[in-house]
Amino acid sequence: ENSDLKDASPTAPVPTQRFRPIAAPRMPRAVLLDGGMGHQLRAMGIKIEGPRGSMQRFLGVAMANSTQSELVTAAHLSFIDAGADVITTNNYAVVPNCLALCADFKGNLGEKVKELVADAGKAARAAVEQRPDRKVLVAGCLPPLAESYRTDRVGSFEANVAQYTLIAESIAPYSDVLLCETMSTPDEARAAATAASKIGKPVWVAWTLDKNDPVLMTGESLSAAVAALEGLPNIKAILFNCSYPEIVTKAIAILRKEPSLPAGVVLGGYANGFSQTESGDGLSKEYRDISPEEYWGSFAKQWIDDAGDGAIVGGCCGIFPPHIAMMRAGIDLSHGKGAVTSRAML
Repeated sequence: ENSDLKDASPTAPVPTQRFRPIAAPRMPRAVLLDGGMGHQLRAMGIKIEGPRGSMQRFLGVAMANSTQSELVTAAHLSFIDAGADVITTNNYAVVPNCLALCADFKGNLGEKVKELVADAGKAARAAVEQRPDRKVLVAGCLPPLAESYRTDRVGSFEANVAQYTLIAESIAPYSDVLLCETMSTPDEARAAATAASKIGKPVWVAWTLDKNDPVLMTGESLSAAVAALEGLPNIKAILFNCSYPEIVTKAIAILRKEPSLPAGVVLGGYANGFSQTESGDGLSKEYRDISPEEYWGSFAKQWIDDAGDGAIVGGCCGIFPPHIAMMRAGIDLSHGKGAVTSRAML
């Protein structure tokens, strides 16, 4: 009941607006991604072997979409139950360069890519359908077409667009957004985003960064990341992924101030938990000691502060469901519970 109206005398002017104390400002609502699917699947029994970043390393993860689809769905559910708003399809390694290493496979690589990409989409959708009350979205993955982090292995623009078009068209029926991730060069990102943008769904582009400085793997500044996407429709978010969390923190703060950043583009990041991000053997320790509390309190919370409205945050390789659960708790405490409202979803 409006006490202002109740206490007013018959001759007193009736207030036209009820004034209330100004609430303390709240941080913007954030969107929570999942963590590293390949590494979660390894924790659940899928074999991962070979140098980090190599094609053969995740061949088993790629084939699991068809041979162990229920396990892939279970891995997605582990992130959904931890609180993820968005899960990414498990087709990071479903590219011709990887499938060509499968000794048991003979036939048309393009058709096999389409088949396994669709299987990845179905596994993600199955997980979402098992948690209908959560209203989780699916991000369809457009990954590097060769080894991760290897700028020297990026193919020609025309060839990349052709392969990315195949992947985009195959994953789109199962996706709410398309995620071009771990992009290492401007040409690579533009090729992936060109193919994705033709689908007509929101496109997110995530860049992997130099291990020492907040620049692209080519050494170019972050303004080159923005310029690479100029003129393409449906680009809704620019993110940083599969990099040290400290570097992601610096990169988001820099990009937020970039004059060429288009209005309305959402920012964010999802770092890895590696002890180093280089490809190669001889690593005595793969994961750094980064607890869920540290990942949220020292990094992800800052990413949300710096990225602003509708920030997208999550984890990549070596970030597991407990990390996502801690982020969920932190976001809900700082931002309040409720439906995700990021412009990147539109």
